[in-house]
Amino acid sequence: MALSDVEIGRYARQLLLPGMGEAAQELLRGARIRISGGGLAMAPAVYYLAAAGVGTIWIDDPDEVKPGTGAGFALGPADLGRQRGAALVEFARGVNGLVAVDLFRPGSRPTALLVCGASLDISRAIADEARLLQLPHVVADVDGQGGAATSVPVGAPCYSCAVRPGLGAAATAEGGATVGALSALELVLLITGASLEPRARRIEVFRGTPLVRATARQPGCACAGPAAAGLAP
Repeated sequence: MALSDVEIGRYARQLLLPGMGEAAQELLRGARIRISGGGLAMAPAVYYLAAAGVGTIWIDDPDEVKPGTGAGFALGPADLGRQRGAALVEFARGVNGLVAVDLFRPGSRPTALLVCGASLDISRAIADEARLLQLPHVVADVDGQGGAATSVPVGAPCYSCAVRPGLGAAATAEGGATVGALSALELVLLITGASLEPRARRIEVFRGTPLVRATARQPGCACAGPAAAGLAP
């Protein structure tokens, strides 16, 4: 279905970006995204995906809002003690009234995932679930004031193949904002196909400088199974 006049007005500037346009915006509108993991990149990613016009956003984060959550622009003192997912749903609805935002519930059927794990183990577990479900996904890792975004199209080298140890620095709000915004953009590019760059890639940000590299499948990895045949190196 074509964009309405209201949608064209709302997204007018991004419709002018290279690779975007009404067809790409319609793909965003039709997407159903699950965002999970509870990490510091989560709130910024929710903001940017809602602002971009992703049609349906499901937030999967049952933990409580606590002091030092690092998302002061999204979660304020009045949210302390609330379920973080519910607070982010309310926040995202205020960002863009044209998108549907709700808590993720069993039986929901996303078309893509954004993984914002609070630890590498959480990220690996959720990313492996996405791989087995054959869903495209992006994984946001916050490391100090930087981190990385790993894009995993269906059949591509998996997150475990791509990830490598960072500095091990404590995650910061600055890192969450940087990686959350970057990961949201990477997911938009996966959904719309707007990028001419390799889609299976990892972008690492250190001291404000990005390093982009295509991901490669590691020998013996489970992601080299039948689902990967003929889809990605």
